[in-house]
Amino acid sequence: MEPLTSNPREVLNYPVERWRDSRYEVFSWDDFPEILIFDTSTYAVQDDLFKRLAFFVEKAGYQGRLMTDAQLVGLHGWNAHDYSADSLANFFDAVRRTNFPITREERELLNILLGAGILRRNSFSEIVPGRGAVISLSRESDRVNRTLRPRFMAHEAFHALFFIDDDFRNFCRQRWDMFPDFARSVLLAYFEIQAYDLDDEFLMVKEFKGHILQQSVAGASWFFGEFLPNRLLSESPRFRAVLPAREELTREGGRFWPDLARVFTAEAEAFSNYVNRRWGFAAGRPWRQL
Repeated sequence: MEPLTSNPREVLNYPVERWRDSRYEVFSWDDFPEILIFDTSTYAVQDDLFKRLAFFVEKAGYQGRLMTDAQLVGLHGWNAHDYSADSLANFFDAVRRTNFPITREERELLNILLGAGILRRNSFSEIVPGRGAVISLSRESDRVNRTLRPRFMAHEAFHALFFIDDDFRNFCRQRWDMFPDFARSVLLAYFEIQAYDLDDEFLMVKEFKGHILQQSVAGASWFFGEFLPNRLLSESPRFRAVLPAREELTREGGRFWPDLARVFTAEAEAFSNYVNRRWGFAAGRPWRQL
């Protein structure tokens, strides 16, 4: 399947009736044609394409392991995905070396990646990285909460740019190194409950950037000052120890941490200014304004 040329804004609203396959459609980002965007009809289809990859690449305790379908039953992958050419090559070459059984959709994914040049076969028939990245989201997210797909698209699109752009990666690393310890501890606690490998520093920098840029600057205060800390407390009372002591009540009676809101909003402004200067994008918006 040849990817259709599009961009993240258009993919979000591309009519499903025009998909060439009822399971998924694949797009090539017009400004960055080496980045492919998969949009799937359901989370189940997305799992068929990417769940095994999620565990092989990012999940704590599973990295580098090829999981069988039986082993994956009952385990949650991600509701949206992103993978670099290097990670994809590592996965598919491990599959090739071990003759590991994969899904029909994973075989289709491999062929699409080879056709797009994100992966290559060398003279020894090994699968090696080309250039680019792949991201994925699902239409099912709209049926859960209509704010999710735009947030997932921004999160994953900026991940793809992180994979292909050295200057962007360097900027993200610098911001991570400068980030206040108290706010970093809160974010790492959140990554822990999401089952990220906290020892993978590249992954931590990538996800730091992704969570900062996934919503607008105006939305950072709510997400990091209210949603995220309350999510931690709902997961376990032990996370109270990583939260700042100063806490306020919202007008609706919820719990709010102003110091987290302040630090993360400032970070969102710094990141949004960078992507605006670089590409004309903004936090929560990986496309140019019309």
